Amino acid sequence: MYEIKRDELTRKNFFAGDFPIAKEVGEVADGETVRQYAPVIKTADGFKEATADGMGDLYGIAADDSTDGGVVCMLTGEFFADGLTLPDGVTVEALKPAFRKLGIFLK
Repeated sequence: MYEIKRDELTRKNFFAGDFPIAKEVGEVADGETVRQYAPVIKTADGFKEATADGMGDLYGIAADDSTDGGVVCMLTGEFFADGLTLPDGVTVEALKPAFRKLGIFLK
């Protein structure tokens, strides 16, 4: 007899509103990995994931995963905070005021 298989899909809703999203394409710094929806900083070498020490240098949010290649960064927009990929030692509470100055609003 045939059996019907059932799968479950859990969607991750990241976009929280219709605030315009400005994007920029750039290179990931050598030896760095940028994960999707991670806060990023821009250095002379390229984009890197933000660290707890680099909150003042936030630049945007990575739109996709990338290792040693190009990455799209969202520079403005409204996003759900629970959808962010947070690096170690980084909290949403620390990101909110820093992102607000850039035109990125976390809900």
